[in-house]
Amino acid sequence: MNVLPDGAWPVMLTPFNDDRSIDWAGVDAYTDWLIELGSAGIFAVALSSEMYDLSADERFALAKRVVDRAAGRVPVVASSVSSGLKSDQLDAAARVADTGVSAVVLISSLVAGLAEPESVWLGNAAAIVDGNPGVDFGIYECPLPYKRLPSVDAVKWMADSGRFTFYKDTSHSLDVMTARLEAMQGTRLKLYNAAIGSLTPSLELGASGLSGYAANLYPDLVAWLCQHHAEPEATAVQRLLTVVEHSVNLRYPTSAKFLLDVSSRLEFRSISRWKPESIGDHERLPLRELAAYLNDLDLPLSAAR
Repeated sequence: MNVLPDGAWPVMLTPFNDDRSIDWAGVDAYTDWLIELGSAGIFAVALSSEMYDLSADERFALAKRVVDRAAGRVPVVASSVSSGLKSDQLDAAARVADTGVSAVVLISSLVAGLAEPESVWLGNAAAIVDGNPGVDFGIYECPLPYKRLPSVDAVKWMADSGRFTFYKDTSHSLDVMTARLEAMQGTRLKLYNAAIGSLTPSLELGASGLSGYAANLYPDLVAWLCQHHAEPEATAVQRLLTVVEHSVNLRYPTSAKFLLDVSSRLEFRSISRWKPESIGDHERLPLRELAAYLNDLDLPLSAAR
């Protein structure tokens, strides 16, 4: 049975052309770059991908494009962005599965509404899973449209079902992660922390890696940290990545695209549908300086950057 690898799982950015259409050549180049720099897998069609600002057809096309470009080098997972009727969510998950992803990732805040209890959430999730036999699933605790953290009992249900393999944890709580990891023990379900600031201690608890901003920008450093988190240098690397993540947070994802453009071999336009306002020279300067600073340090950066 399929078990996902440990390590860095970028929540892939979507490159756009000047007219805000998807830059498919850019998607290919970014996919190659993420893989060459040591990503264990790729999470396409995530919030960082601006999933709510893509049409349904664009989301399915993006997932398929990344799967095809990865060509088995690493597994790819993608979100099923659907809410409301169970039948609609079931059908949307089936379409994502048809793209060839290794797991269809359900958005925890879309499976059931804000006012609906967890019993409804579990019923909807079970219907989606049961209606798609042979498909592996994941969960992403996306903060939009609202943040829903499934209970430990719900996590145990997912783990014991044998159908869930990917869990993107956004609890920002080591206590919550500890309880979840205990519920997942001995199953295929793996927990990937979204927060770089707590990555090292979460790995020590048994988390399988990071699926967050830092892996989009420095997958080589995140991959290194996942493998060497017990080494003395790990603390400094984690602190640097925490600064990087904070530096792009306010104007994300436009700021992240600019940082990639100046820190890597990629040509990335600073264009977003989600946050269409541009960033000026005043905001670009510290990102340029940050990229230069990291480049000048003696860090385990890949020559493929």
